[in-house]
Amino acid sequence: MATERARLLLHPVRMRIVIALSAQELTTRHMQELMPDVPQASLYRAISQLAAADIIKVVSEERRGGAMERTYRIAPEDQARLTTEDLASSSAEEALGVVQALADVMVMSTSRYLAEAGDDWSQSSLTVRHAPLWLTPDERDQLTEDIVGLVADYQAKTRRPESRLHTLQIAAVPEVGPPDVCPNAGASDED
Repeated sequence: MATERARLLLHPVRMRIVIALSAQELTTRHMQELMPDVPQASLYRAISQLAAADIIKVVSEERRGGAMERTYRIAPEDQARLTTEDLASSSAEEALGVVQALADVMVMSTSRYLAEAGDDWSQSSLTVRHAPLWLTPDERDQLTEDIVGLVADYQAKTRRPESRLHTLQIAAVPEVGPPDVCPNAGASDED
């Protein structure tokens, strides 16, 4: 059973909101434009739940006609990060939901980009890669630490006028199969 914080973050709509806000501040209208498949009432309910849990916060309010338009951002970023402990507290179904939500975001982002770029899409920096790796548990932990550090370095860079938002989505998933399928099992690095 997931912890309360994990339960909030593991929900597909709330996760998509957190992912969207991880890049920039957004109004509810902008979030609706990014997630047109999510009913407005569901989006507002999810935003309200994340705000009540201090995972996102209102940074500005502006009256538009008879309604108040709020702009949100992640509050503080580590509060919105899904941890190993969060995943460990979840069910297998919830963990699969995380992967599905990330895959959905990747497909939607790519689709929006390709539609905008038109015939010029091939001139872009779109990169897709699948990399099978044979890792010990310690190597897996080190890889995670290295990736987190590298991404943090790039996130800390000052946003320049020529910058364009890119998303990086990584999932390290253990493969299932017989343990003896490694063709070089037992080989040293010096071989």
